[in-house]
Amino acid sequence: MVFVRYLTNVPADTAMRLQQLCREVLAAKTSADTERIIPELRAALEEHIRLAKDSLGAQASAIALLDELASRDSQKPDPKIAA
Repeated sequence: MVFVRYLTNVPADTAMRLQQLCREVLAAKTSADTERIIPELRAALEEHIRLAKDSLGAQASAIALLDELASRDSQKPDPKIAA
């Protein structure tokens, strides 16, 4: 059995932005501070998720194309046997 790990192509700055916003929420002294940060955090999460989905979708398309090409190639007669 082979396990393959797919990497997403999400910019590192989006992950760093999420970490920074999480630190700010945890360090917030007042509920007003928290209420100011939460919409930013939500927007950053939505952006990160969108980028990850786009990346995984592109990878799935590439895999499907490679599978199709491999299938076509395996259906061609072997020139060594045909000769």
